[in-house]
Amino acid sequence: MNYIGSKAKLIPFLKETIKGVVGEDLSQKSLCDLFAGSGVVGRAFKDEVDFIISNDIEYYSYVLNYNGLLGKTIHHSCDYIQTLNELKPLEGLIYQHYCEGSGCGRVYFSDLNGQKIDALRQAIELYKEDKNLYYFLLASLLESADKVANTASVYSSFLKT
Repeated sequence: MNYIGSKAKLIPFLKETIKGVVGEDLSQKSLCDLFAGSGVVGRAFKDEVDFIISNDIEYYSYVLNYNGLLGKTIHHSCDYIQTLNELKPLEGLIYQHYCEGSGCGRVYFSDLNGQKIDALRQAIELYKEDKNLYYFLLASLLESADKVANTASVYSSFLKT
């Protein structure tokens, strides 16, 4: 995910430093990621440590980290994605507040992408009973929306051209 606070480039440094202090074998260790954000640190250590504490105040972080750290394999995930991709666009919250066509004066997303995000977000609620599937689909939407956003990694500004 294109994220201004991402620690992705720090992973080699973090691994080297942590292993230099506590040893190479992390299998009996816990990792605490206090500002988890998109979860890049937790995912980098997921297969090496015994337990991960992932903390962040933002709900998007909870979604991404639940899916990335606790989520189980979703069988037939392509079927769910295909079904959702066939939804008709909808003029909802994202379109109304973040797309030029709504008259709000913002162009964070193209009109069509904003409408697709709205349709997908509403439809994903139908899967809430299956926690793993729900967070997988929601995390997939967050990652996908980030890929089509007209921003340079921060939503306080947008690319005007």
